Amino acid sequence: MSSAVATSTSSKYFAAKTRSAAHTKLFAAAVVPDVIDDDVETVIEYPESEEGRKGHISSKTGRPVTDFQYRVYDACRQIPAGHFSTYKAIADHLESGPRAVGNALAMNPFAPLPIPCHRVVTSDCYIGGFSGDTKSKIFWKKAKLEKEGLAFDDSGYVLPKHQQAQFFNSFK
Repeated sequence: MSSAVATSTSSKYFAAKTRSAAHTKLFAAAVVPDVIDDDVETVIEYPESEEGRKGHISSKTGRPVTDFQYRVYDACRQIPAGHFSTYKAIADHLESGPRAVGNALAMNPFAPLPIPCHRVVTSDCYIGGFSGDTKSKIFWKKAKLEKEGLAFDDSGYVLPKHQQAQFFNSFK
């Protein structure tokens, strides 16, 4: 097991988690699309330098990628394959809010790699949205994570055996 993975049963991220009724309803109402995109191998060019980042126009929004979005993407980039993190864990690292992290990831033009936003779930381990969609693309996210070794129950939650063993929060 990687030393970069939190395994403590007393982690603040796993203390007495209860399932959100809203999440359970969302998953039940979601529609499985005819085609599932499970690609976790395509690499999109990611600007590494400050110079390369200045003025980079997002292919998703047609607007420049913001400094905050780059901070979120740089954190998300650290989550190894076969692991997951939460919007809250990234927000805590960035001293921000989970919704702001989710909004930045919904606009991620560098997916699936090098910015694997599919590896980020809600703090109650629900699969969450994908690419700003909670109706059908969540099945793309689920397929990508399953391809990397995670498993989910019938309500869209990461299985308990994976929740601590594959949770990542050692951001640098």
